[in-house]
Amino acid sequence: MKTIKLNAKLQLIVTSLAIALSSTSLQSANAQSFNSGLPEIGWKSRLSSMGLNKPENVGKTYDFYCQPAAKKLAHAPIWGTSTYTINSGICSAAVHSGMIAESGGVVSVELRKGKEFYTGTIQNEINSQDHIGTKLSFNFRGEAMAAENPGSQSYNQQRRPSSIERVMVNSVQRGLERSIEKAITDIFN
Repeated sequence: MKTIKLNAKLQLIVTSLAIALSSTSLQSANAQSFNSGLPEIGWKSRLSSMGLNKPENVGKTYDFYCQPAAKKLAHAPIWGTSTYTINSGICSAAVHSGMIAESGGVVSVELRKGKEFYTGTIQNEINSQDHIGTKLSFNFRGEAMAAENPGSQSYNQQRRPSSIERVMVNSVQRGLERSIEKAITDIFN
């Protein structure tokens, strides 16, 4: 059997790669996993841009999976509260209405007749605007996430770990890194 010696740089690269691969399967505790049977949409997606804004679609329900939001998310514009204009961003409206958090998830959208006026509000840290009448609109079907209690943190804000939790996580991570490094060294020695 041939023994391969690694220099320090190559050993660091291999170790870093092993750590990166081992952590890619981790998922946020409040993120829902993607259901492959549903269309996956981004945060700028609108029913009007999907060609679903036809009067014959009124009353139909469409299910989508909103991807987890990017760190520097700029929410798509939305107009209305509970009932939104057809050109409102679907995922942003879903967060506004409390159906999902910015971690993404499944939404069920029902196409409806338009309203004469849409009232904008600020809900779940998302601002919707007033809008005059449109021919079509949509709302969400299903149960909204649990409402916030006064004084409790918002569901779309991640709780910051305590100093004890940070020390524990860092210790476990360092131990894991050393174990992976030792295993890789043993393989090549």
